[in-house]
Amino acid sequence: MASSFSDTALNLLLSCAVAIEDGHLKSADAFLQNILILADERRNKYQSEVVKYFADALVRRAYGLHPASSFLAFPANPAPYYHYNSYHINGVIEKVINDALMGNRRLHLIDFSIPYYDRFQYSVLRTLPNFLDYPPPVRVSYILPPFLKKHVKFPRQMEFLTRDAKEVNVNLEDLLKVVYGNSLAEVDECEIDFKRRDDEMVVVYYKFKLEKLVRDAKAMERELVRLKEINPTIVIMLDFYSNHTHSNFLTCFKDSFQYSLKTVDWWCDLGLFFYEYECECNIEAWEGNNVIRRHPTLTEWQHLFSMAGFSRIPLNQRKDNLSVEDESLLEIMGEEEECLILGNKGCPMFFLSAWKPKVEDGHFNSNSTNHKFGQGFNPNPLPRQPLQPFLEGLILNQLAALAEIHDISKDLCCKYKLSLALTWAAKVNNMNETISDLNKKRAFSIQRNSCYVKDRKSFYFMEDYEGTCWGPSIIKKEFESRDGYHFEPSLTKVEDLRYFDLDYYNIDVAVAICLQNRRTSDEVYIVEFFWPPTESEISKSKALRIFDDMKHMKTTFVTVKVQVPEIKFQEGPYNKIVETKRNKQRKSWSKVWVDFDKFEEHGKQVAKCKHCLKVFTGSSKSGTTHLNNHSDSTLY
Repeated sequence: MASSFSDTALNLLLSCAVAIEDGHLKSADAFLQNILILADERRNKYQSEVVKYFADALVRRAYGLHPASSFLAFPANPAPYYHYNSYHINGVIEKVINDALMGNRRLHLIDFSIPYYDRFQYSVLRTLPNFLDYPPPVRVSYILPPFLKKHVKFPRQMEFLTRDAKEVNVNLEDLLKVVYGNSLAEVDECEIDFKRRDDEMVVVYYKFKLEKLVRDAKAMERELVRLKEINPTIVIMLDFYSNHTHSNFLTCFKDSFQYSLKTVDWWCDLGLFFYEYECECNIEAWEGNNVIRRHPTLTEWQHLFSMAGFSRIPLNQRKDNLSVEDESLLEIMGEEEECLILGNKGCPMFFLSAWKPKVEDGHFNSNSTNHKFGQGFNPNPLPRQPLQPFLEGLILNQLAALAEIHDISKDLCCKYKLSLALTWAAKVNNMNETISDLNKKRAFSIQRNSCYVKDRKSFYFMEDYEGTCWGPSIIKKEFESRDGYHFEPSLTKVEDLRYFDLDYYNIDVAVAICLQNRRTSDEVYIVEFFWPPTESEISKSKALRIFDDMKHMKTTFVTVKVQVPEIKFQEGPYNKIVETKRNKQRKSWSKVWVDFDKFEEHGKQVAKCKHCLKVFTGSSKSGTTHLNNHSDSTLY
């Protein structure tokens, strides 16, 4: 039987990972070539991007580059599994709440997530049993991360609650309460009245929330101290499953890749890629985190909650309450340590657990010698010692350059509050092919894994922009510029963009900057930065500052290319171009330039040896004697 795409991709990625761990970069480069060919041949672009993302992660590990933030690279968050299948899981939670009601006649439900449109509409009220005899008064409070403030539509959320209140026969005591904070510890009593009466039952729902806090020991301590102060009747926790302590990079890499690819496959099956939820999941789940990571084990969670004064409510006898109508969407993987393990297609995805305060008073002891989280939980495998760049590693150097461009773009977008940054690179049909022939046709394409997108509208702009001729139009102007950048003060005045709804995207200004690969100097990239309409002089000043920052950033694989070849667009597909030497450009006639690349760096002309990559002054005033001497000593 032919191997599946996921199996083939995993085998190639693991082989590449082993080669990098052993320091065999020549083998790693060969594996990366096959990985990219496999990804490019895949019609499902989201699966392709997952594979490329993990290839990028390997190159970053090899060269010690800053960990990637996969913001909008692909949706690899299992939360949609819960939201889509919550009606399956709620039977378990209903039983826990029903058993704990006893003399309580009121309920206050505190949740850290809200219903989403279309497929994710069930509110937290659906976790309650159906009260047939009498409808108890219920309050609902949402604590949401600040970035969701612009997305939450209060009337719509009240519609969800009103509908679900009728479904389970409860009375909404108050209007929905929404406060914004990253944790329970950030919310004051004046914002939420946690418990009004002794007969009010308080239930706190942590769905994919605590795992984000556990990386910071102090943040986790504050959260559990606050939780103990509130003293809820029940705590429901749904989070990532990882009942192992893999610090081994290869094991962690394998688990992360399988986990992410299965999640993307599930998204593809449901066709959920163009909803607001996709963007929001990525912002909350991945911003600032490396995708290759492990999670706390069930034992570690047990130890942490126990010190905070909570004990587990066994769920191992309650799986019959879990309704699974379609096992292709959700599977019961089994029970471990009184928790319910749930997953998809044989892959454990997350666990469901329930907690209650211990009978005796408990206090969080952060100084406990047995407290494994005392110094903070390290979710990532230990980094390896960075390897020296492999000069013949074409694919390694290409991916490393794109990784650096992504990090630079992200830093500049955050610094100047830009909407997005798009990276264009020349695409070659043969991965062994270089781009040294200046008369070769190039097809420039957006490298999604190297782009930075701020929000949903920026993401949609990239989608539309990629499929038009507008990008290459600006690329052409950038190539024609001797300054190394091209500034567009108003995109609405550009002929090709006249009928493009830029007002919807809130984008009007752009600057395009040309970069080149230090290791393969004939390989060029165009990075475009976009921002909203701004006064012309302010925009011009911002463009110059962005360009100046890029020129002076410390990088290993890319540099700003100031003197670039002129290009001419050919008849045919919009993005086919041919490069020719600028007629006015002075020719470097000395034979020494066979062994050196000449370009501008930090405002000075430099010459870099193609063999050892050592950099010398390249100014015409300095002559070429020192370069000839170096060539003689290197080659003979």
